[in-house]
Amino acid sequence: MLFSGLLAVSVLGCGKNEPGNMQSNGKVDEKNFADIHKNVSFDKNDKEKMHGAAVPMDGGGHGSSLPSKKEKADSNKVIATVNGEKILRKDLDAILSRFEQHVDPSVVPSMELQITDRLVAQSLLRQFVVEKKLTIPDEVVDKEIAKMRDNIKNNPATKDKSLEQFLEFQGSNIGELKTAIGMSAALENYVSKNVDDKAMEEYFMKNIASFNGETVAASHILVDTKNMKAQDEFDKAKAKIDSIKKELDGGADFAELAKKYSDCPTGKSGGDLGAFPRHGAMVEAFASAAFATEVGKISDPVKTEFGYHIIKVTNRTPAKDVSFSEVKGQVKDELVGKEMSNLIKDLKEKAKIEVSL
Repeated sequence: MLFSGLLAVSVLGCGKNEPGNMQSNGKVDEKNFADIHKNVSFDKNDKEKMHGAAVPMDGGGHGSSLPSKKEKADSNKVIATVNGEKILRKDLDAILSRFEQHVDPSVVPSMELQITDRLVAQSLLRQFVVEKKLTIPDEVVDKEIAKMRDNIKNNPATKDKSLEQFLEFQGSNIGELKTAIGMSAALENYVSKNVDDKAMEEYFMKNIASFNGETVAASHILVDTKNMKAQDEFDKAKAKIDSIKKELDGGADFAELAKKYSDCPTGKSGGDLGAFPRHGAMVEAFASAAFATEVGKISDPVKTEFGYHIIKVTNRTPAKDVSFSEVKGQVKDELVGKEMSNLIKDLKEKAKIEVSL
């Protein structure tokens, strides 16, 4: 679902649309199932405005709070307000608790910031749906529910489980799921109004490298600078990445240095990022450097908004001929995603947002 994709949280802690961000594999399991329905909640008045009748939402999607190792966090602490609407610590912990065991503790603070930012976006979109009175027919929601049931039934890994069991695993219920789907579909309809065939064809021609199947597989070493402010901190980070590059030039093993030095959780696996296309998966500076590097070669240090990277390209899949009609659905998804991102950006600029994480 479009909306859930925008709110998905990177469990690897390197950040959205950057090296290390978890990519969806299209499969349904207990871990990624949350990304299609969780963390969308409405109060009674909101739901009546949207659907004409309230949908039971007991629990509001909140799980148990996740205590820190140093002290137990107050689950009712207000960590952000969005146009006066409160976001509580338990909202964050309900998501964080699903990923805590899969990441290095050192990246948890960064994850908390990412999750909070997505909760802010969620609140803005929910408020927008209510303000604009965006609705979707019940049959659309029912159709999506049926698809989910079929996907679970047809997947050998999940065929013995029900949709309700997945929801219970995530501390949710059918009511929450229906509300999330309704919101997602209503927003998708709204942002799709300017995505016509002409716009899609123009986008396809300008970004054909995103659709022709060309990919590179790469690993990276990251020296994180996201939370740095002082120039001497940046200077030390640059000196560190230059020192790592010197070791590599001297014949050191890339995977071993990634395990030793990389601030991205992918370092545990030697920095392996898998394969990715030229556009849409990685930030531009990183993708540009990766595609300019020959297979088996190592790039010079690359600066992005997330820090300094050294990239090793391990494989390349060449481009193939592709027509617009073959990838029309994919083109539409990308354009709609961009429209949604623009909407969130616009809402953030106009909103009164206070974060006190």
